[in-house]
Amino acid sequence: MNSEQFLITRPTHDDKVSYLDCWGLEILSFADKNNIKYSDFRGEKANKGNVTKFLEKQKPKLVIFNGHGTATTIFGHRDQPLVISGENDILLKEKIIYAIACNCALKLGVTVVEKGSKAFIGYEQPFGFVVDASKECTPSKDKFAEPFKRFSNEVSLALLKGKNAKESRESSQKTALSLLKFYSTSDALPEYKDIRFWLFWDKYFQRLIGDETAKFLEG
Repeated sequence: MNSEQFLITRPTHDDKVSYLDCWGLEILSFADKNNIKYSDFRGEKANKGNVTKFLEKQKPKLVIFNGHGTATTIFGHRDQPLVISGENDILLKEKIIYAIACNCALKLGVTVVEKGSKAFIGYEQPFGFVVDASKECTPSKDKFAEPFKRFSNEVSLALLKGKNAKESRESSQKTALSLLKFYSTSDALPEYKDIRFWLFWDKYFQRLIGDETAKFLEG
């Protein structure tokens, strides 16, 4: 079994983060199948106290944040701040971070790398995606949201497969290009236009800050 481990946060308190929560199941399934250790802080467990204690004591090599965000803050359960630029961002020292949270690569991603994080992958603007209103209670069945799941999860899955930070972001970017091509071949559904717009938006504002060669798994 690999000695490396990662932390994933999955708040569930509103419709948008519930989609990210659902998408995280694919990552956890891959980890289980490949004997990769992790701690899953879901729902109420995604709070500042739990995250702080775990980061300080367990020192995971990779942290995957799902939740809302601002340029300076990543939030957890019920939008409780987990990491704040200039306050406790030192918690992410020596780690690789992937944050599916709006705007946080704009400032927080920069400050955590300045304070010793290996690499930060995130978004400089809001992370947007399209949903089918009739499937909001069952995100796993939402075909409109599926391309955004594939684009976002590719970062985490590539890191868990041993790719470095640059390769993982590039794999996500290539996934976006492939999806954009697919959704450009037809306007069978009016939602396809919105899917193209937000896929392009997320792809464009996805950023890698820090050491491009940083890896979660060595060897």
